[in-house]
Amino acid sequence: MNRLRGGVNRALLACAGLPLTATGIALGFPGVVGRDQVPSWWPPAASGTVWADRDALARWRDHGWWATAVTAVLAAALLLCLGWCLHQARSGRVSSLPLGRAGLALDGAALAQAVARRTRTVPGVTQARVRLVGRTGRLRIRLRLVLAPDASPSAVLAHIGTHTLPEAREAIAPRRLDAEVRLRVRRRPRRRVG
Repeated sequence: MNRLRGGVNRALLACAGLPLTATGIALGFPGVVGRDQVPSWWPPAASGTVWADRDALARWRDHGWWATAVTAVLAAALLLCLGWCLHQARSGRVSSLPLGRAGLALDGAALAQAVARRTRTVPGVTQARVRLVGRTGRLRIRLRLVLAPDASPSAVLAHIGTHTLPEAREAIAPRRLDAEVRLRVRRRPRRRVG
């Protein structure tokens, strides 16, 4: 997980978790958070009542849209949280690959870095980002390349297919390694006319 993604995850967890935890404690344990400790903007409640009394709930339930709206909002929040968790789990980055002999393993990040270094030496490639994803039995290597404006994409792909990928496949043999290559051409800088 890269630093930006990790930072975003921690920020989202903090922004969602702290207010929800504080609200849960305030509503679940009214003795812990007394009525004199709530913020000034919080609606005051009469002494001897709970935060959401039965009369107030009955008034809300008289509106036909209330139960549907609450259920829809909670379901949407649950689906968003589940989708976010699945996205985190699906990153699929391979951490290590066991090799043929016991106790030996190849670090997935090291293999990705080696392929990136090798790819940067291909004529016409200015930048290369490589990720090794998938399962141990079926791996996929994702190459995101930025090409120079005068580079030939077909020549770059041919060089990667005949030199870079066979070396990576040899390193993880007998496992299968598929490749996904995305190319982008760096634009020429615009000349200013003064």
